[in-house]
Parts: sequence; C-alpha cells; structure tokens
Amino acid sequence: MPMRREQVAAALEWLGSNANPRERFRRMISLDQPQDTDAVDMAVEMGASIVPGVGQALAARDFERARRADDETGMAMAAASAVPVGRLIGALKGFDPAMAKVADYDPRFDPRVKEREKLLKLEPQVESRGTVNAPEISIADLEGRPFITSMSDRTAAGGLLRGINDVEFRQPVNLQGGQDFMFENPGMVWASGVRPTKQIQKLAEEVKVITGQDPLYIPWRMAPTGGDFASMTGETMLNYADAALPKKVKKSVDAEIGKLIPDWAGLGSERAMQQFRTSKDSTRKLIKQKLDVNFREQGGLGIGEARVAVTDPRQLVAPDTGIQNVGRIYTDKPIVAKSGHPAYPAGVPGEGIGRIKEDVRVYELLEPVAKARGVADPRNPSQQDIRALQMKPYYGRITEDILKRMGF
Repeated sequence: MPMRREQVAAALEWLGSNANPRERFRRMISLDQPQDTDAVDMAVEMGASIVPGVGQALAARDFERARRADDETGMAMAAASAVPVGRLIGALKGFDPAMAKVADYDPRFDPRVKEREKLLKLEPQVESRGTVNAPEISIADLEGRPFITSMSDRTAAGGLLRGINDVEFRQPVNLQGGQDFMFENPGMVWASGVRPTKQIQKLAEEVKVITGQDPLYIPWRMAPTGGDFASMTGETMLNYADAALPKKVKKSVDAEIGKLIPDWAGLGSERAMQQFRTSKDSTRKLIKQKLDVNFREQGGLGIGEARVAVTDPRQLVAPDTGIQNVGRIYTDKPIVAKSGHPAYPAGVPGEGIGRIKEDVRVYELLEPVAKARGVADPRNPSQQDIRALQMKPYYGRITEDILKRMGF
C-alpha cells in the first residue's frame, strides 16, 4: 500500500522519546506474527502511518500514557488502545489510512443536524489497490495547452470499501471514481454515458484540428450529492444493511425493495447487487430513500454516511467547480464501448497526467465563457452558471494572460 513519507515522519515524531518507536510497533505486532518478518515490517509502517490520523481522537489519559510510558511497548500499546479495534486491524492489513477517518465534511452531504455526529465518527474501511499514483503538477506547467472540461462527481477510485466502522461487508464496494478514474484505467481518461462521451470526443477532434494538439481533459467538481447517480452510494447502503441489520429487519428491507424490483434476489446476493446496478436511476433513488428513511433508525446506514464513505477524502470539503486532475484525450482513437464502470458505460480514450496542486476553479480557465455569461466572481459562480457547465463540455486554452490574472 502506498504511504507518504511525511505520514511516517509525523507518526515517529509524535511517538517521540530516545527509544526507537518503530521497535515498539514491531514488538506490539510481532506478538501475533513472530515468524513473518516481512509482514511485521509492513504492519509496523501501516501502524505508524495511522497515528497522525487518530491523534485528535486519543483520550487524554491514553495520550499521557503514551507520552510517559517507561517500557518499550507501552507507548505503542497506549496509542493503539485509543484506536477502534476494527480500524487498527484493517489498517495493519493494508487499508488506506488516508480514507479511514472523516475530519470534516461539506454539510450538503447530509444537512440533517442529527446526522452530523454520525458522519464525523464515520470510519470507512478502504483497502487500496495502489493504482492511483498521480504526480503533482502546477497549472502554470500547462500554459498554452488547449483543454476540454465537463463535470465530475466526488466519488473515490482505487480501492475496495470493505466496511464502515466495525461493520464488515460480505461484498466489498468497488470504488471507481470520479476524478481518479483516469489514473487506474489505462487507455481511458473518462467514462460517462454514450451521448456525453461522444460529445467530448467530437469536441476533442475539433480542438485538434484548430490547435494541432490533443486537448487536455480537466474535469470540474460537482456538489456533494453529485455522486448519487453512480451505484456506489446505494451499494454501500445495501451492503451495510446486509451486514448490520437483524434477520427480521432484513426481511422487511427485501419486501420493500421487492415492490420496486419484482424479482429481487435479496440482500447479500451478488445477483441482487447486479439488479440494483442495472436498475433505472429513479428506482435506485427510491431504494436509497427507503433505506435511509425507513431503516436508518433500525441499524441501517443513512444516505449521508454512504455518500461520505464513497467520497474521495480530498473532496470532502473541496469547493464546487474546483479542478483536480488533468488527463490527455487521444483524438486518434475511438470511444471505448465498455468502460468497466457500472454507472458510466462508455469511455473517452486517453491517459491521466497529474493532479493540480493549486486551488483553481474552472471559470478562471474559461475566461471568455465567464465574460460572456457575466460571471461576477469566477471562483464563486452562481447556481445558474454552474448549471450551464452541466449542459455540455466546454473548450478553452490556458494562456499566459489567464495565468497572470490568477497570480502566476
């Protein structure tokens, strides 16, 4: 599992003291795996990497015990005691620590006040595939390049959602993106319905004729509810219901869904999940609504929790219309007939290039469009201006003047 060096450094600094903190973790974990040195080494680093993410959650007494521990294992054990067991085990098995804790979120994921505490305590158990390794780039590096932009939901890619909090799913939810789709699908830069995919590809071909270059693809960020069309949110609610609800309540869930999908195969079956994925969006919406309204208080998962669980952590509090990833469209290749994404069947050929390190909003790059629409503040467009961006893909060029006005 990829892990940033600064995470480990921060963990070791926090653990502090003259004794080797890595050795403390080694001793703690090797109690279970004394023969497997490689596994211990990996688990040690996984354990170290989760410490910064749980620092705020440490109870005061655990924090002090960790700081003052005299014995070599005491500090690690004290730190571990403040971490929920399911999460600690998950992290040591290779779950992505960056996706294991919700520090904050945009309230539009779920505006209900009573749900806020649940969302802040949410701990998605995401096992990383290690496929999303986007290099960081600057928008200034793209000067002179033509680009095409269209909307992107905030869903995560590159992993399996295997559970939430201490509830483990029997069927993991495949996280396919979203923004990061372009980095784990070689040969594709985007996926959508057949019509919008053809629109993007046709525009790309026209841009190539005008500029002589394959255009970049720079998707802009939708609102937090934008990911509801993808099946991942509903799959998460269904898998949680299967794993967490009592048998009697699960029968009630199956009965309710059976009214919408007459041959419903039942919670926990692979066929049922496929039935959900291939149902109309209106049917999927009704199922999510029923799970949220009728079964949330009986031990089920709320829709806000499901939305957050499948969201890219970088986008939990990120602004609407912000850009994040950059790819390049292949204008000399046809659209991909089968993208592999259950909600977005067709693919735009291309490749991922990198992740923008600056905070840039799409109307800042679409300067002529912003002027034509009379957008007063390109960084904070109105809902009407955002709606206009949803209607079709737009073309622009990243010029020196645009970059200067942005402060580059």
